[in-house]
Amino acid sequence: MSEKQGIEPIVLSNSTLSRLPHALARPSYDRRRIVPGIVHIGVGGFNRSHLAVYLDDLLERGEANPWGEFGIGLLPADKSLHDALALQDCLYGLMLMDSGGESYRVIGSLSNHVYAPDSREVVLARLSSPECRIISLTVTEGGYFIDGGLGTLPLDHSDLRHDLSHPETPRTWLGYVAEAANRRMRQGSGPFTLLSCDNLQHNGATARAALLAFAGERSPALCNWIESNVATPNSMVDRITPRSTDEHRATIAETFGIFDRAPVVAEPFRQWVLEDSFAAGRPAWELTGVQFTTDVAPYERTKMRLLNGGHSAIGYAADLLGISTISEAVSDPLVRELLIAFMSEVRPTLRSLPGIDLDDYIATILRRFSNTAIRDQVPRICSDGCAKIAKFLVPSLEDLLVAGADPQIIPLVIALWLHYLRGYDENGRAVTISDPLLNAIKPSLITGGNTAEQVFAVRSIFGGMRSRFPSLAGTIQTSLDGLRACGVRATIAKTLERIQAP
Repeated sequence: MSEKQGIEPIVLSNSTLSRLPHALARPSYDRRRIVPGIVHIGVGGFNRSHLAVYLDDLLERGEANPWGEFGIGLLPADKSLHDALALQDCLYGLMLMDSGGESYRVIGSLSNHVYAPDSREVVLARLSSPECRIISLTVTEGGYFIDGGLGTLPLDHSDLRHDLSHPETPRTWLGYVAEAANRRMRQGSGPFTLLSCDNLQHNGATARAALLAFAGERSPALCNWIESNVATPNSMVDRITPRSTDEHRATIAETFGIFDRAPVVAEPFRQWVLEDSFAAGRPAWELTGVQFTTDVAPYERTKMRLLNGGHSAIGYAADLLGISTISEAVSDPLVRELLIAFMSEVRPTLRSLPGIDLDDYIATILRRFSNTAIRDQVPRICSDGCAKIAKFLVPSLEDLLVAGADPQIIPLVIALWLHYLRGYDENGRAVTISDPLLNAIKPSLITGGNTAEQVFAVRSIFGGMRSRFPSLAGTIQTSLDGLRACGVRATIAKTLERIQAP
C-alpha cells in the first residue's frame, strides 16, 4: 500500500475513490447532489479542517438538504491550491495528528473552487445567485481592514480604492460581497448571511462593520439594503491547523497509500460556537457538534483567558529556557506546573456555560498542548506580545484585582515577557522578537526593560490599571528582579511555592 512497499500511491480523484484502501474513510454520499449553498472566501487550511469537515460530517448523515461549499481564492497564493484541487476534483484529505499516531480521511464537501482573479464574473454570479445563502470568510484578522476601535476603513488602501472605483472587477472580499449584495438588491435574489470563521473576537460584528463602512462609500441605498438583509452572526472557532508540508504529503503517501496534492493536517480537537442568527437558513450543524447560542462572547472569554492566555503563560518561559515547541514546554514539569497554576488563578474570573465543563476544558487544554505531533513553535506563541498581553492576560488580572484577590502568576508572566524582551535567553542565545506594537513600550526597552512601572503606565496595554492598582507594578517588579538575579527556573519555582504555601 505504500511507496516503501514498492506500490505506487493512488492519485486522489473522483474516479479513484473506489480504489482507496477499504478501511480509509471517504465520502459515501453522492457528491453530484451537493447544493453549494455556502460560498466560502479564503479556502485555506483552517477552512478545510473546520467548516468543510463539519459539512462533510453532515453530508455523511444523509441530511435531506445536502449543503456543500463553493470555494473562492482571492490571493496570488491561492492559485497553487486552486490548481491542486482542480486536479483532484476538489477532494482532499484531512490527516489528524496526535501523539499516538495519525489518521486520514477524504473530505468531499467542497464541490468547486474558483480562482477569482481569473474568473471574477463567475465568482460574482455565484455570490449573487439565490442558491447562495451563506457567504463565509477566513481572511485573517488583517483582512478585515476595519479599525475596530474607530469603525473606519483605510480608504487610501489601493485595493479598496480600486474596488470603489471599479465595482464590477473587485480585488478584495469587501468589493466582491458589496457588488454581490448590490446585484441581489437589484435582482431580488434575497437576503444572505455573512459568516466569519476567523479566529478573532466579535468576528461577525467586525465583518459587518467593515462591509457597512465599505457599502456606505458606494451607496446609501446599498448600505441600507445590507443593514436590513444581511445577518452577521458572531462565532468562536478552534482547531490547531499547521501548514501542510511536503513531509506531511510524504507521510500520507507512505502510511495511507494516497497521493494527495492538497492535504490538510490538524489536531483531533475542534470547537465551533455559533450565534443562531441566519438570514436565509443554515445547515443542521448542531447534529455534528456545533454549539448554537444567543451570545458567543462568554465562550470567547473562556477560550481567550484559558487557552490563549495559557499559551502566553508558558511561551515566554519556554523561549527563555531554550524550549522550541509547546509540547516540549508542557513536558517540562516546572513549566507544566506554571500552566496549571495560571489556569487555576484565572478560573474564578469565568462563569459556567452551557456545553462547557471548566474542569474538562482545562484538562483538554493540557492534552492539546501536550500533543507531540503538532509541533507548535514557541516563537509563534511569543509574537505580538503587546497585543496578547492586553487581550489575554490583562482582563483576567483586572477582574481578579477588582474582586480583591492577590494574583501572583499573571504578574509573573508579565515579568517573564519583560525579561524575554531583553532579546536573549538564559543561555545567551538571541530570541526572535516579532511585535509591531513594540514602540509602545520603547522607553522601558531603552533601559533594558528593567522598570515595570514604565510598562505598566502604557494605557494601550494596561488601560488605567496603574492609577487604580498602584501596588501591582511593585508585584511585577519583584518577579522581574528575581528573574534577573536568580534566573527563570528559580523564580518560577519560588512563586509556585509561595502560592502553594498554607
